[in-house]
Amino acid sequence: MSAFTVEFENEPGRLAEVCEAMAARGVNLVICGLAHGDTGTVAFIADDEAAARSVLQDAGFDAAERDALTVRLKNAPGAGAATFRKLADAGVNVEVFLPVRVSNSQFVAVLCVDDQEAAMKVLGKAVI
Repeated sequence: MSAFTVEFENEPGRLAEVCEAMAARGVNLVICGLAHGDTGTVAFIADDEAAARSVLQDAGFDAAERDALTVRLKNAPGAGAATFRKLADAGVNVEVFLPVRVSNSQFVAVLCVDDQEAAMKVLGKAVI
């Protein structure tokens, strides 16, 4: 699985442009974004990665694609802290954190890290 990030100017309509381009090609997204100052970044997973890749190239978006892991955590105080501490102690840097699904008992997220093998080792059964 891959996660995509797109960087753009923090101005009205930029997020809409990304979403409209994907929608026009029938690509469904799970998306999260953040703006800071004059720039913004969105991270997403797509139900059709090849089409998403094509849309990003055709539209000229400043985008990156990263390998991703899906993790399942308890939806409880401290679950994220314990997970991120394990990664930090193993020297693994989290580059993208994208919440995907939240229920009363579980939290599912997509993570892009700088060392997938080490992340998979320390997270064990949390990786799905």
